[in-house]
Amino acid sequence: MGQRELQQDLCDAALHIYERRLTDAAGGNFSVRDGDRIHCTPSYAGSRHWWRITPDMLVVADLNGNKLGGSGEFSREWAMHLRIYQEFKGVRAVVHAHAEHIMVFAHLSRPIPPTSEQTDRWGTVCVCEEFASHTPQLAEAVVDALRPQEQGLPGRVMSTLIPRHGIVIAGADLHQCVEALEGFDQSCCILIAKAGLDRA
Repeated sequence: MGQRELQQDLCDAALHIYERRLTDAAGGNFSVRDGDRIHCTPSYAGSRHWWRITPDMLVVADLNGNKLGGSGEFSREWAMHLRIYQEFKGVRAVVHAHAEHIMVFAHLSRPIPPTSEQTDRWGTVCVCEEFASHTPQLAEAVVDALRPQEQGLPGRVMSTLIPRHGIVIAGADLHQCVEALEGFDQSCCILIAKAGLDRA
């Protein structure tokens, strides 16, 4: 896949995630790695553009965090994406989202277990230590939560909930990460509905 095609794929995935209510206009960010370059969605992609972004808006950076191109600016959680790529050589995509049903579990700091044969392969989503958004401490907490899952790459994704914030999914392929995001949100929907039915 060429660079332009890779960038367009990232833009298409961002809009798909938003339209599926797997993130909101207020936040989330997505990135892919191509060799020694990282392509990341820019700041305000949701609140100002409703995730209708174009390849020229993506921020291109090296693995040291130096900006190489793109008209956009680094998103607030860029440091988290960068640390994941620096720490895990097998990661080629990172999805950070505020999915509608996942946010219930993030609010409660409650792990997400699989609920079907479809989601069994992704395992349980753990919860990382809580730190303030946009801080180096949060980036390190996410890396620490993902580290025990690294041996599962590339067949499965690594994932963690950030308390009162959202979810982070890292994997060998962007499409794999998006599929897992939807599966995790579906699991949350099922578990929320089950809790209501159990009380009926």
